[in-house]
Amino acid sequence: MRSIPDTMDPDVVRAVDARLDHVEQEYGVSVLWAIESGSRAWGFPSPDSDHDCRFISVRRAHDYLGLRARRDVIETPLDKVFDVNGWDVRKAP
Repeated sequence: MRSIPDTMDPDVVRAVDARLDHVEQEYGVSVLWAIESGSRAWGFPSPDSDHDCRFISVRRAHDYLGLRARRDVIETPLDKVFDVNGWDVRKAP
């Protein structure tokens, strides 16, 4: 299921999608769910608001079976336009 409001800039959607694709490739995870958060999601962005995206991901089964716990947070580089970060599904309530 995917729901993107008509008010979202298609170029921003493509850029966030590209970041999420990169996360999946670099970290070997699958993004299960992603959502816009922050001031834009609440309907009161300022002119210089970045685009906040939060996601939940899952790793391959064997990654959970090792003796060492892997980091359960994935943070992408923060810049003036994007703030894209996520958590392992085990952190979800």
